[in-house]
Amino acid sequence: MAKLVNIIIVFLFLVASVGVASADFDKSKWLYGKEIRLEPFGIKRVASFSLDNDVFDNSKGLSDLRIINSAGVETPYKLVVDSTNTSRQTFGVKITNLGSREGDYTQMILDLGREGESHNNLTLTTSAINFRRQVEVEASADSVNWLVVKKANEGGYIYDYSVDFKAQNTTVNYPDTTYRYLRVKIIDNGEAPLKITGAMVYRDVFQGSREVFYTPKIEKSEDKDKRSSSYVLDLEAKGIPSSKISFSSKNENFNRRVSLEGSNDRQNWSNINNSDVIFNYNTPKFFGAKSTIAYPESNYRYLKLTVFNRDDQPISLTDFKVSGVLRKVLFETEPNTTYKLFYGNNKARFAEYDLDAFIQYLDTTNTINGVLGTQEKNLDFKGPIMPDKPLTERFPYLLTGVLAIAVLILGSMVFKLAYQVKKGK
Repeated sequence: MAKLVNIIIVFLFLVASVGVASADFDKSKWLYGKEIRLEPFGIKRVASFSLDNDVFDNSKGLSDLRIINSAGVETPYKLVVDSTNTSRQTFGVKITNLGSREGDYTQMILDLGREGESHNNLTLTTSAINFRRQVEVEASADSVNWLVVKKANEGGYIYDYSVDFKAQNTTVNYPDTTYRYLRVKIIDNGEAPLKITGAMVYRDVFQGSREVFYTPKIEKSEDKDKRSSSYVLDLEAKGIPSSKISFSSKNENFNRRVSLEGSNDRQNWSNINNSDVIFNYNTPKFFGAKSTIAYPESNYRYLKLTVFNRDDQPISLTDFKVSGVLRKVLFETEPNTTYKLFYGNNKARFAEYDLDAFIQYLDTTNTINGVLGTQEKNLDFKGPIMPDKPLTERFPYLLTGVLAIAVLILGSMVFKLAYQVKKGK
């Protein structure tokens, strides 16, 4: 009996560890390949290429990418996320001449304390909720002569939505200026003035960012019971990194809560962003729109945007665009050598190369541009066509059955022991 229990324990351990495997490159284990087409070069240089939908859709989360040269040798590479490099310089400001003209506007002057420092953003602090205001920003070197740097009717606005969730933006950006003074005018248009409790001025510098834009297939549906409209956006490949949705609408004067979910099978949906708002106002008191949804980067094929209409008529959203940060691959090339990218190995791990440590010392500003060719199935592939799944996923009731058997065996052992003890008395 003890031997049987030990066998069961070992078996359970093996079941729990199935799927945890890694392997070095073996061409027969990679299902797909793509030629890396490079510009002509005659000396050793760094090359780069961007990943496409085929790679995102058929790779194992990009962990199975391998570059093989024409001699059959694995070539080290570095996967680079071409993310925005942001630097911020913050300035302490003094608020002066804060006041309101009842029903018209609230105005203040922000003093940076010195001239010559470049800045392009200001953020206001307020305890007010549920407001929308257009904002105009002027700049001056002497607080006498003023130059408009942000017009109220050209995207200068702040808002707060605090009903069933919280969404707020009190930042206004404007072109770089080095003036010492900023005059900020909040257009109240007959509404109560906002109570401003603080302000911050800063400069954001963005460098080296590149976005990739996708035009998804759209399917719209209405749910009268939930009083909502849903838009399912199909990127037509799983694994594509995305972080922003933009759209347009001919509807005006609406303010709707939205939620965003993601899925790879359209059956199981995961929450991505449950607390956002979209709006479009064209009124005498306020003009402005919010037609983008930003969210933490995801890799779902399907994105479902739900618009909660409450008792209002549904609105129509069109011209959807989904965007994400560009992924590219860097590797060193050798003259008279061709290269191929392999992917599609569900058991592969992320490759680790010395290149990660010294690529910073290579010239990556003048890289050879490369593009991926047509996806080809590897004729030498000997693995399963479908990506391997853990044993517990292929047989979902296996672990439950094994545990049930183990419980029965242990229960019988306890019963037998109790019987022997009772008999011994």
